Amino acid sequence: MKKIIIACIFSFCSLWGYSQQLTLEECCDIAAANNKQGKLADFSIQKAQLQLKNMNSNFLPKLSAAGGYLYADKDFGAELMPTVAAELNLNNTYTGGVQIEQPLYLGGKLFAARKMAQTGLSIAGLNKEKTESDIRFETEKAYWNVVKAKELQKVSQQFLQTVDELYRTVENYYNTGMASQNELLKVKVKINEAKLSLKRSENSVRLAKMSLCHLMGMPISKDIDVINNLSDIEAVDTNIHSVENRLEYKILSENIQLKNQEIKAVRSDFLPRVGLVAGYNYMNGVKLNGTKLISDDVFAVMVSVKVPLFHWGEGMRKVKSAKIEKQMAMVQRDEFTEKMQLEVSQALNMLDESELEIKLTESAFNEASESLRESRKNYETGMETLVNYMDTQSIWQKSWAEFVSAKINYQIAKANYFKTTGYK
Repeated sequence: MKKIIIACIFSFCSLWGYSQQLTLEECCDIAAANNKQGKLADFSIQKAQLQLKNMNSNFLPKLSAAGGYLYADKDFGAELMPTVAAELNLNNTYTGGVQIEQPLYLGGKLFAARKMAQTGLSIAGLNKEKTESDIRFETEKAYWNVVKAKELQKVSQQFLQTVDELYRTVENYYNTGMASQNELLKVKVKINEAKLSLKRSENSVRLAKMSLCHLMGMPISKDIDVINNLSDIEAVDTNIHSVENRLEYKILSENIQLKNQEIKAVRSDFLPRVGLVAGYNYMNGVKLNGTKLISDDVFAVMVSVKVPLFHWGEGMRKVKSAKIEKQMAMVQRDEFTEKMQLEVSQALNMLDESELEIKLTESAFNEASESLRESRKNYETGMETLVNYMDTQSIWQKSWAEFVSAKINYQIAKANYFKTTGYK
């Protein structure tokens, strides 16, 4: 339903020429729906579901039908006794029947195969979740890069406006003889730098939007826009340190369960097997000396038992090999668990650093803004030089840009922390 609503919004915006205002959640939903890796994961789930149905069908009886027809261009003759001859005619002989097979005991192989199929379906589902998680994380980073580029564009616009105001002030001073031409040229140079910075920020906005469109499976020339909620800085519960919520950990744990069932499946190949076969058959057409010999039906039931006796230790070696594979899977999970714990620690450090960076850059920006106001007053009253005033403007612009970058870094660090801890 959400995808339908988003599609309708897109159509309306495209019809009236408006750029599409997207939230973070909408961007992630679109990317998850359109990404090709997600579609491949869907196919894997469908395949695993079919395999599970096949395994379940192995518990049910198998029904088959068979028939045949024989044409012979001559009879078979034989001398039964010196005075007795026999002539066997097989021409136009036909046979048909149905047969039903039901496994009764296969050493637990069917149960193990079904468990393996169920585990395979579970792994396919977890891989789907992991794919969506990766897609959403990359989309979230691209989203915040668009927000960052837009905010830095505002910084460049405001800086250019500030320098323009300074130029008008210096120009007035120059016209009245209160400022030299050299000072006016210095401000012109600063204006050119501000214009170049604005152009670069505009290009950054366009490239960031193109990157976001690419991740969402949309044409990179699509005119989109994102809702800027950069001011919403929410606290994060950093007491989440368990890696057992990670999808990678769950996949590795399911793989160990898969190896357990593989051991049972291998062991079942060397255990007794019991099966039931029942059939109904009909034959007609065999003649002996012109008299029809066979024209009848028959119903038969058979129970078969197969007991492996001696295979030179093959079964024991195969079971040991399957157990070794399980041990390898357990070691692999333990090794990856340590790596995931390291990733969690790194993500937590990045989150802590980004929180501190916001506080420091915000303080620096507030101080730079106050310094800019004081510097402007001092310059207008002749208590400060033009060079010092322009330096103060540059410091103000830099501190503002760093404050914006710090808030974006925090959002990305938060998303990375949630991803590494498996938080939903």
